[in-house]
Amino acid sequence: MAENKLICVIGATGNQGGSVARRFREAGFRVRGLTRDTLSPAAQKLAADGIEVMKSDLDDLESLKPALKNANVIFSVTNYWEPFFRPDCRQNASGLGISPARFAYDVEYQQGKNIADAAAATCDSLDSNGFLVSTLSHAAKSSQGKFIELYHFDSKADIFPFYVREKYPDLAAKMSCIQTGYFYTSFNILPDSYFGKANRIVPHLDPVGDMGTFTFAVYQMPPGKEYMAEGTSCSWADWIKTWSDITGVPASYRQITPDEMIEMTPDRDCGIEVAYMFSYSTDPGYDGGRALLTAEDIRKAS
Repeated sequence: MAENKLICVIGATGNQGGSVARRFREAGFRVRGLTRDTLSPAAQKLAADGIEVMKSDLDDLESLKPALKNANVIFSVTNYWEPFFRPDCRQNASGLGISPARFAYDVEYQQGKNIADAAAATCDSLDSNGFLVSTLSHAAKSSQGKFIELYHFDSKADIFPFYVREKYPDLAAKMSCIQTGYFYTSFNILPDSYFGKANRIVPHLDPVGDMGTFTFAVYQMPPGKEYMAEGTSCSWADWIKTWSDITGVPASYRQITPDEMIEMTPDRDCGIEVAYMFSYSTDPGYDGGRALLTAEDIRKAS
């Protein structure tokens, strides 16, 4: 029964993790939310909702192992953008002589590796489809080397699935990879340049409203599959029309070049990273040109 099962949610105070924690709680699971700060308002809200909150640090493998011990399900999500933007990380990147994008890749890669190592230590307790990971396509591999610096994609995909498949085949056999579409809220990060990219059909996701429901549905599927979590797929011209209709702000679509986008973005390093993403979304595609399972496929299988 679900009430006897334990799901450990990494990143439970964030958008994706919080959505997953709440949905599994609704289904009767015991939910353990992992966070660095158990006293934060988001952590306290989880506790008030009946979710166990446990202190854990993704940079510390030894803190993760006891937090994940005896889990029946693990949901994993990592955050590239925090070390990308944090001022102290910017200083560290400068001191190392590398870009903020490369520095954030190194941080997220190591955190993902720590999660995989800790999950492998409790692999026997996991359900047959008990390792549910939020990830993205591998840009360098999918583009045959054209996009080798799309770091916030490859920092996830290098671990989920590739490191897990190579290092922990038993864990990989219990893993489902959930790629996430463009977040509906991402335009807030780049208000001056977000709406000017290639007009291809791409997946879009509400990470708070959709991720928990989608992940719970994936959990009920056989293991070893790869998914695209999306609320809808549409062109950017349709996206901006919908946005304009809802907000009442007059807007129209105009495609710009990557160089224009970088120039329009106040943080140049961020502009470069995101311009790579939009170019990659055009060819080979946001999903790397692969045929991933969607909500419609899950509905057909149920």
